[in-house]
Amino acid sequence: MTDFIYNKYRLTNATDSHLLNLINEGSDAALTELYDRYWEAIFTYVVKVLKDEQEASDIVQETFIAIWQKRGDLGDIQSLKSYLFSIARYKSLRSISLQLSQEKYKTSFLQYFKDYDHSPELDMIGSEMETFIESHIQRLPERMREVFLLSRKEHLSYAQIAERLNISDKTVKKQIHNALKYLRSKLDEQHMWSTILLFTLSKM
Repeated sequence: MTDFIYNKYRLTNATDSHLLNLINEGSDAALTELYDRYWEAIFTYVVKVLKDEQEASDIVQETFIAIWQKRGDLGDIQSLKSYLFSIARYKSLRSISLQLSQEKYKTSFLQYFKDYDHSPELDMIGSEMETFIESHIQRLPERMREVFLLSRKEHLSYAQIAERLNISDKTVKKQIHNALKYLRSKLDEQHMWSTILLFTLSKM
């Protein structure tokens, strides 16, 4: 018990760099300490963007899972805090980009970044993400693309789209679901980590 308290004290007082080294070595206790140290700040940041506590909570969890999945390959990080926020930013942007048909996501996330933390790197990332998504929207099957764009561009409801295209609400819902599933699959991990790197570099 004394050893446990001593080790907990050591981790509580460890620097971020030391925690990073321990995580790279596979220490789940160090990951727990990192979570305790930053989860609230990240949650506050993400919920400010998404306006959805459940979604923000999910992104916080995903952020720390992503760190754990990259353990052993985190040696070049200069600021662990910046890196964590970069992951959360990316995941927030990804969430919004894939939910543009929902009313709560219509406020521009890119404009938020420009107002909050303007930099050429962030502008580039925003443009890159938009171009990436638009290119894959154009690759959707014709009817799926038509349904998706009516929802995204014209903000029509399922019922309005169904009436315009003379199809059922259920078909509209399925087409949009499949479109989002396809786009989600294209936003792969390689793209995520390169984007996070740019976010992190912009903070140094």
